[in-house]
Amino acid sequence: MFRAITLQLVACAALLFAHVVAAEPAHDLVRAMHDATRHLNYAGVFVYQRGAQIDSMRLVHQYANDNEKERLISLSGPAREVIRDGELVTCLFADDQAAMVEKNTPREMLTIGRSVPVESLIESYTFSLGADERVAGRNSSIVTLTPMTEDRYAYRLWVDKASRLLLKSAILGRGGRVLEQVQFVQIDIFDEIPAGMLEPEITSVGFTWRTDTAETTGLQRQTAWHVNWVPHGFQMKNNAVQNMATSRMPVEQMVYSDGLAMVSVFVEKLMPDETPLQGYSARGAINAFSRVAGEYQITVVGELPLPVVRQIASSVARTGN
Repeated sequence: MFRAITLQLVACAALLFAHVVAAEPAHDLVRAMHDATRHLNYAGVFVYQRGAQIDSMRLVHQYANDNEKERLISLSGPAREVIRDGELVTCLFADDQAAMVEKNTPREMLTIGRSVPVESLIESYTFSLGADERVAGRNSSIVTLTPMTEDRYAYRLWVDKASRLLLKSAILGRGGRVLEQVQFVQIDIFDEIPAGMLEPEITSVGFTWRTDTAETTGLQRQTAWHVNWVPHGFQMKNNAVQNMATSRMPVEQMVYSDGLAMVSVFVEKLMPDETPLQGYSARGAINAFSRVAGEYQITVVGELPLPVVRQIASSVARTGN
């Protein structure tokens, strides 16, 4: 009996040790991915699948003099390009003959956030390493981030073993079902990115330009609205009033993230002749829920389960209420 108990204790200790040993490299790998994705020069083609929709895009990324530049080109659907130079983002829409320039906090072209350190994710997700797999002709390690609570999705990351670049990412719903994924099918790493690779192909001659580069006071900006509940670990990343093409009135936008998932809260005043939106919609991992609060419409859109998006929308109220 004593021997059997001792063997069980040894086995349990071995399992515990294996878990600790496996968890630490997973943290280190995501930390290295965080740095490589920002600091390396690379260009490649990736496919983006959300639900039944599949799009292909080309991405060029440059890091020089402590500044990031990116160029994203649509290869399917309408001809569009997005160019980011630090905080300045320029969107070119060939089909609408329109261009938009915004000054905002740096944001990722891909759906996996890389603006926060791994340490901020540990309180909300467990990290585990899986089997290796080839992506875009390169050997990659698979890291799965499983949420500790049911108020967010799981993530699976394929990280290049050589460069530590993120080659593929997937957002997983119940039972491990893939809700959406991004995957490079071809990628090259450069010592330096040729300047021409960052120049837009869309000429923008005769385009209608809209510019919104005014400085905002960010999180300290006074607002008439407040979000009273978000899941644990989510923090406000941006708060601004914007003029949007889909609305005749200025729209207040509050953006929250836990470092992986992102959710936006929109508040806009309804015009007398407008029909308000109420209810929910979904595509891939993105869920949206709209409700009316007096003369205002509140819409929450994010990479979170629908009940969570609805709960966030229900918590939005005027400041002081």
